[in-house]
Amino acid sequence: MSSKLHVDLYVAPAIPAKTGYPEELKSVWSPISCVLVHGPNSAALIDTPITVEQGEAISKWIAKTIPGKKLEYIYTTHAHPDHFHAVPIIEKHFPGVQFVATSNVTNGIKELYNTAYDYVWPRFFPDQLSSVKPVPKPLPPSGEFLIDGEKLQGIDVGHTDNEYSTFLHVPSVGLIVSGDIIYGDCHQHFGEANTPAKRKEWLDAIDRIESLAPHIVVAGHKRATQTDGPYLIQSTREYIYTFERELAKAKSSQELYDRMIELYPQRWNLFILAFGCEESFKARQSKL
Repeated sequence: MSSKLHVDLYVAPAIPAKTGYPEELKSVWSPISCVLVHGPNSAALIDTPITVEQGEAISKWIAKTIPGKKLEYIYTTHAHPDHFHAVPIIEKHFPGVQFVATSNVTNGIKELYNTAYDYVWPRFFPDQLSSVKPVPKPLPPSGEFLIDGEKLQGIDVGHTDNEYSTFLHVPSVGLIVSGDIIYGDCHQHFGEANTPAKRKEWLDAIDRIESLAPHIVVAGHKRATQTDGPYLIQSTREYIYTFERELAKAKSSQELYDRMIELYPQRWNLFILAFGCEESFKARQSKL
């Protein structure tokens, strides 16, 4: 069956971040994938970048990409602000757009604002974030919404690189927008997925994506030129297996960090790697 939908990809480039590490290579944020799904008359944006400047840039891109069409929805895949905090900027340019997520992700975003947000995210990007803290409207339990009569569905999963995570499925075009479940050539975030049980839930989520046999798989963080395809499913899975194996052998978080760089020299974001190694090694040691 043919589909009325088209898919366009915007990758917000890597930007500097105040991570607390002195090294320049540990002070860069990963690129962020944002997907525009559009039909003859309307569109949905899946995930946004984080800063005001990035929000202005993607708003210009949206206007050029879908002239004459209405941006109906912004959907966020999970409760990390680097995938939704530019929403207020985009709302300014596209009045009436609805910011939505599954109820689980909506609850996770509210919890983040009530706990760690103010101590973490503005420090990463000082004077660069909107003062508005966007909260999505929860979708119905099915996670479904429509663009020009065609179904888009947010699907909740367990713990991936964070506790409140989904992917978006567009069956008519075989599309998965994975959020932070599937990665491209950026180091995967084990700072929160710091135990074998949490990483097992992540692997289960990967299996669920694979079971849908998608034709297009968009990773949440990747090089802009990296092709979006099902091959990323296995590379993400293998990275978790490798991390698990090397963590079991490592005598320190630094040894684990060095080994992962040796095995994956092409991957970006050494801050995320260093933080994940530290938190996962700490969690392993606490069980001894």
